[in-house]
Amino acid sequence: MIRSSKKLFLFSTFFMCILLVTFGMNGSLVCSAANQQSFSDLTATEKTLTILKDVVGLDTATYSTNLDTHTQDLYFEVLPQEDVKYTLESDESKLEVICTFVNEKLRSMNTYILDGSPRMTQPPTNTLEMAKEFINKYQTISSASYYGMLRSMLDNLEVNKNVTKTSGNTKLEVTGNASYTSFRWTYTVNGVEAPSKCVALKFENGFLKYFVDTWSIYKIGSTDLNISEDKAIDIAMKATENYSWNVSMGGDNPPVTVTDFNIVGVSETTSMIGNYPTKNESRGGDPFTLYPGWQIKLYFDKLYAGYVYGINVGIWADTGEVHDIRTMMWTGEYSPDENLNDNETAIELKSNEESNGETDSDLTSIAWIALPITVVLGVTIVYSKRKKAPHKLHKAPKSSSLKLSGALLCLLISLTMIPLAISIPTVKADTYVMPVYGSTLNITSQEEQFAETIAADFAYKFSTYAGYTTYNLFGSQTTKATVLNNAEDFEDDYDHVAMFHYGHGGIVWVVYQKHWDYFDDYGYEDYRQIRDYMVYSRTDQNKHFFVILWSCRQGDLYPGYDDPYGRAVGMPYAWHHGVDTNSDCFIGFADASMPLTQVSEHHNWVPYAFWLNMFAYYLTINHYKIMQALDAASQYFFNLDWDETELYTGFEAVWPGFGSGDGWMKVYGNSDIYVY
Repeated sequence: MIRSSKKLFLFSTFFMCILLVTFGMNGSLVCSAANQQSFSDLTATEKTLTILKDVVGLDTATYSTNLDTHTQDLYFEVLPQEDVKYTLESDESKLEVICTFVNEKLRSMNTYILDGSPRMTQPPTNTLEMAKEFINKYQTISSASYYGMLRSMLDNLEVNKNVTKTSGNTKLEVTGNASYTSFRWTYTVNGVEAPSKCVALKFENGFLKYFVDTWSIYKIGSTDLNISEDKAIDIAMKATENYSWNVSMGGDNPPVTVTDFNIVGVSETTSMIGNYPTKNESRGGDPFTLYPGWQIKLYFDKLYAGYVYGINVGIWADTGEVHDIRTMMWTGEYSPDENLNDNETAIELKSNEESNGETDSDLTSIAWIALPITVVLGVTIVYSKRKKAPHKLHKAPKSSSLKLSGALLCLLISLTMIPLAISIPTVKADTYVMPVYGSTLNITSQEEQFAETIAADFAYKFSTYAGYTTYNLFGSQTTKATVLNNAEDFEDDYDHVAMFHYGHGGIVWVVYQKHWDYFDDYGYEDYRQIRDYMVYSRTDQNKHFFVILWSCRQGDLYPGYDDPYGRAVGMPYAWHHGVDTNSDCFIGFADASMPLTQVSEHHNWVPYAFWLNMFAYYLTINHYKIMQALDAASQYFFNLDWDETELYTGFEAVWPGFGSGDGWMKVYGNSDIYVY
């Protein structure tokens, strides 16, 4: 009996040794088994590395890999989604890769080269050949039949030449310059595009920048273009006959209702195939079935309360049904006599002339351009601490939202994604703080509701997922004194200070020197203005590292300077005391800012409140760097990187006879940083 036990022990020991050696050779048995699996059977993390090696052509054997984050959620509330982020490092280069999988299929891949040049298994050729090779290899592992059609459209193209060609219902656009080349295939019917249904490849400096494939996710519900442009205009005009809107006047002032307005004409018409991105509001209850639609923009004879200069009407082009009516907010200079300049108001308010007095009120001529937006807030302090476990998936609590009425609000609230599983790094709440401000002064009720919800969402996400102490100071709590006092106090009490604000902003002249300012919830008077040099004197410890001012003109000037009187000039300079390009990031707008209720030119069913919500999501829940979050939010809705969207390239409000309100989102400092 003893001998049998000893033999059994020796055999077991020998067997375990063999097993351990087997696991140690060239990885584990699990890895070996994974290598033998078909691509569709691999996990999202395995697929990411496989695509990098077998499709992109990265020599992954020379890199160490680290799985930074792995989150699970629902794509547009319906389909399972996984986001994977890896860091790969070798002796020669370092890069980060972000992949999103929807229904277990790759939806997008973005790469960020941090150092050096990626090491490839084969030397890169020209971008046209790289595109052909990518499509061929990806078709092999994905078995997607439509890649044959996409690949055939690359034949007979000239290298480094911009071209647009159409084959059947597919439009190919090739654009580029000396540093990048983009290939984009979009579904189209009779010249009307469905930008949601596309495949795109972009190469930058000889390496893949991003890949997008939503072709199999979306289907076309109708191609019937039964409503002509003229008919759509008639429908839009009739739909606005009994339209009205409410306007918040800030502070304790009662709202006003606008019922009497005069439509002069049509400023713009666009047609697109798409749908609302939420299950509840989408046509047919399916956001992945697309239909043709018209956007008809009607303009007024003057600027009405809430800075409203017109109405945008959404109409289904196959049925003629009106599915959306929303106000259009003017964000440019209002110059009916073309004589208004920076020293005069941009709206129908009194204009102050410059004088030679010695006080700010005497020497001030306010010149601001309105862009409304409001922000959340009701005072809340939330502490959140998470243990770091980057390779484990954790259940995340359900996101809370303000219950606000209106179809547009329902869209935004329903889009607040509920993470199914996340991994959150450790953060100490007593080191990070974020106040969130917002003025309700002279903005439409729709804009106010969107801004309030967005701001509440920012505060919730930063507290729950990023471990911040957050203060929600919406509406009447957004006062000049509160903003300035908190700026100073938080630098005394915290190591890292972020700040978020929505509302009107502009410029102001002080002793003949141009300065920048924005307003609290109570008015435009001098004593309500939050000016750059006032902020500068309260932030001398330089602890504000991440600031978002969603207000007009606050990103006009960079990097800033001191005027002859020793006063700080420019908001980036004021908040950061000169933006530190290593540790600070400032986000603002040059000229006009983007209304939250405005639908994007890239997707006529997505207002920018949705985009901003997703930006906060990727910053906090997915723990992406600032630029990565900007790209991810843009890819989520528009299948574009941020620097390809109108936010970066420029947007405008077209008002025939009055001019155009142009604006650009500006990101100053270092966007390659985390917010926690």
